[in-house]
Amino acid sequence: MIKLTLPMPRLGETMDSGTIASWTLSEGDFFERGDTLLELETDKTLVEYPALESGRLVETLVVEGDVVDVGDPIAIIETDKTWPIIGNQDEGASPADPMSPSAAAGAVSSSVTNEASNEAAFSGNGVRATPFARRLATLGSVDLTELVGTGRRQRIEATDVIAALKGEITQRPEFLLLHGLGSNAMSWSGLITSLEANGGRVNAINLPGHGDNPREANRIDDLADDVIAHLRSQSGKVCLVGHSLGALVAAKVACQVPTAVSKIVLIAPAGCGPEINSDFVRGLANVKDMEHLRALLAMLGPKANAIPEAAASNMLEELSRGRLHDLVDQLLDGNSSRLDILPLLAEIGEKLSVSVVVGTQDQVVPRDHLFRLPSHINIHVVNAGHVPHWDAPTEIAALLQQ
Repeated sequence: MIKLTLPMPRLGETMDSGTIASWTLSEGDFFERGDTLLELETDKTLVEYPALESGRLVETLVVEGDVVDVGDPIAIIETDKTWPIIGNQDEGASPADPMSPSAAAGAVSSSVTNEASNEAAFSGNGVRATPFARRLATLGSVDLTELVGTGRRQRIEATDVIAALKGEITQRPEFLLLHGLGSNAMSWSGLITSLEANGGRVNAINLPGHGDNPREANRIDDLADDVIAHLRSQSGKVCLVGHSLGALVAAKVACQVPTAVSKIVLIAPAGCGPEINSDFVRGLANVKDMEHLRALLAMLGPKANAIPEAAASNMLEELSRGRLHDLVDQLLDGNSSRLDILPLLAEIGEKLSVSVVVGTQDQVVPRDHLFRLPSHINIHVVNAGHVPHWDAPTEIAALLQQ
């Protein structure tokens, strides 16, 4: 174990001293990374002094009520690692030597901060964070881009960094979006905007047979295999969101790799019953011209008619390649759906939280399918067509981020 002397940190440019408000530990107590060692008072705020590593409080050198100059020693600790300098040194300073007064962990803002400090937040690297939060994150090796800020306009506060140090971090949620038949990743653009505005990290991919994905989709399992390969190339868990056929794919994926999924949200899922608008499904695989495409799009809901001409032209060009024929043959048996998502949902329900979104104006899959869903499913009915994330992106984003 290494003995270190902790000094009074500088919490602002004009701070010369601070008052020991209270010790949260007694001499001899052990602490974990992120635990609060003591509380300090300045003329502007009450702050916590967190542990940047695990260790033991050996000796307190000051008592509650003492006014201590910046840099003066306040405690001796034992720890396995040296602590970096914060608060009273240059930003580029290196870790302090054992027993040096400059071996300091920083103090960070607690429940009370002044407005000047609030407005001092800045957006380096695209992240809004207070200076104390940013400095503490650097010293504690916390990635600010992974945090959800609890401050004004989602600013990251020092308390958010402390939560990360304690392992109580609320990370920015990550979403993986799977589009429906004949669509592509661009179909999520409105929802992506809403999710990112609320701090979400979003990845929308093109499934095989769609968009710029070079793989062909001869079987539904081809779609699921592609998503599983994508998940295995990433770290962490995702909220898996699937629309229509993409919902069935999401269910298959969640059953096979549940440890890669935090929860699953299915929007207008296909496969809850044999009833389906087969004219729409076959039409996507055999679209003839722009008039035919517009007629198909009109079945999707009120916002479908607002698709710009350029986007519709790109869609027509993509569908005209004929990449969906084999897939559609698998989906339909005459005018009925071959798909059955219900056994998958029953299996997933034992492992993950599952939500289903149903549009009241859906013309592709009947809204009555919701009555066939297992009892553990969280059902959300919205005033929308077959593509609720077009008709109500803000509402769907709020649901996903619950």
